Amino acid sequence: MKLIKLDRRMKGYGDFKYVAKFRRRSEYQKFKEVRKWCWEQWGISSELELWDEDDNPAWCWGIEDYELRIYIASDKEAAWYGLKWI
Repeated sequence: MKLIKLDRRMKGYGDFKYVAKFRRRSEYQKFKEVRKWCWEQWGISSELELWDEDDNPAWCWGIEDYELRIYIASDKEAAWYGLKWI
């Protein structure tokens, strides 16, 4: 899993500042653990494709072709995430 700062080329830019990427097959279980932890820390959210401003502003997740992703909104949440997972 890698935590990357988003830029204009990436999905989620503007609403989220960071993304944690998980390789689909090899890190599926880790993704599920992290997503559960995010629910416990910041509350329930939704997939990026369904997310809007009325949803949880701290985080959401996405499923791409070969990656699972957790989107994180700010430096504060990224620091909290980093303390636990990095």
